[in-house]
Amino acid sequence: MGAPVDEVFKALGDLTRLRIIQLLARRGEVCVCKIVDELGMHQPAISHHIAKLKQVGLVISRKEGQWVYYSLKVDALRNGPLAFLSKIASIADNVPPSQDARCED
Repeated sequence: MGAPVDEVFKALGDLTRLRIIQLLARRGEVCVCKIVDELGMHQPAISHHIAKLKQVGLVISRKEGQWVYYSLKVDALRNGPLAFLSKIASIADNVPPSQDARCED
């Protein structure tokens, strides 16, 4: 089981983390050095953001020699935030429009 959905959304609430997710989605497995180059940030900052993404189960890593490679855990996205949002949209689609949405005093 993955991280609670609120923790996943908190992790995704940071622009740098979203950029990392997008990069991994576009390129697949990526060496941390390429993430540093692409985002123009220092390695410790990137490592901090990746650690949070790993903590909530959205990113996995593989070490090869001195390099660490990261990839997106697509199933975690599908079964976590995307499933949550899909369920919310489905519920909202089935709610009839309110006849009178005004509050009464």
